[in-house]
Amino acid sequence: MGLRRALAALLLACCAPVFAQTATTYEVKRGDGLFAISGKVRYPGATRFQIAIAIFRANEAAFPGGNINVLKEGQVLNLPTSEQVAAIKPAEASQTWQALIAKPAAAPTIAAVKPAPAAPAKPPETLPLGSEAAARRYREGLALERKGDEAGAFKAFLESGEAGYGLAQRKLGQIYDKGNSAVERDFQASVRWYQKAREQGVEIDKPLPRMTTK
Repeated sequence: MGLRRALAALLLACCAPVFAQTATTYEVKRGDGLFAISGKVRYPGATRFQIAIAIFRANEAAFPGGNINVLKEGQVLNLPTSEQVAAIKPAEASQTWQALIAKPAAAPTIAAVKPAPAAPAKPPETLPLGSEAAARRYREGLALERKGDEAGAFKAFLESGEAGYGLAQRKLGQIYDKGNSAVERDFQASVRWYQKAREQGVEIDKPLPRMTTK
């Protein structure tokens, strides 16, 4: 009898209809990013990159300068139709997403950073870090960290993370989780960077730190 019920349940699951997206808007929740939202709405047969790019194109005013890191809790986005999503080829969607994450992220609020020794003024970079440059900056941060230069390593990780490099974002989450000689412990900043890393598909190998209230 138990086997019959199991088989019946399996048949129902296999034959259950898949419904297309029917909602027309989505309200941004706390911690939501564009890639995370693309996994919450359903467009059968579409990749997450197709969905994410379709949402981006349907709400370009919500992403000034093409910055995908500016969504705020409570913001209402227009959801694209199934036809609009399907009109974007998977390869085009993937290439467009890589171009978007290569743009610099919105500068995070860094809490209680310990002052570093004065250094000669350095002119700002004229071009944002691309994906290859962000990866290289992340590796430079690891090398500086091994040498004990925590301030230099933190700067490298921050530049790489702001450029959308997931491994650097996870590293920033770890640094803020514990704090070091360059930056004080900040649970909120840690959670924010862990979330950004997750949106890039980077696995977080430990639970997020529990928030505490003062």
